[in-house]
Amino acid sequence: MLGVQVSAADPNRAVIEPWADTVKGRILDVGSGTGRWAGHLAGLGHSIDGLEPVDQLVDIARKSHPAVLFRLGAIADLADSDDRWAGILAWYSLIHLGPDELPNALATLRSVLEDDGTMLMSFFSGPRLEPFDHPVATAYRWPMPDMARALGQAGLEVIGERWDGLTPHAIMLVRV
Repeated sequence: MLGVQVSAADPNRAVIEPWADTVKGRILDVGSGTGRWAGHLAGLGHSIDGLEPVDQLVDIARKSHPAVLFRLGAIADLADSDDRWAGILAWYSLIHLGPDELPNALATLRSVLEDDGTMLMSFFSGPRLEPFDHPVATAYRWPMPDMARALGQAGLEVIGERWDGLTPHAIMLVRV
């Protein structure tokens, strides 16, 4: 749906690139899809790995961005990992996790984030927690306070957030 390259006009560059510049070490792109953000950030000189649960997307990412390591796997597969990252990019990659799944996923991401590490995440927000139809699979809207509470329970502190209330697109920056 989004291609394999980040457009020069993509407005998300103004959020993701400055965050990546603050990360002092490796970055993990969770739900990396076709590898567009991982490939883009690698091209800017960042050390980044991709994690994607769909094997066809991993194949596309590996062919499109051969200099980046893309792993086939889900967040749950990181639970026993010895790997650690200084930053995690979770750009619309947690949107399909409902209230029964999100807490474990956030705890797992916290477990692989280095001390003083940060995670930049985007998701859909709204006035109430609710599922909605999405072209890929059911997605969820999370009220900002509910998402902040879930992040806090996982051991992550919200240090920045953006949601205008007019669109469902929301961003949170968290740290350990």
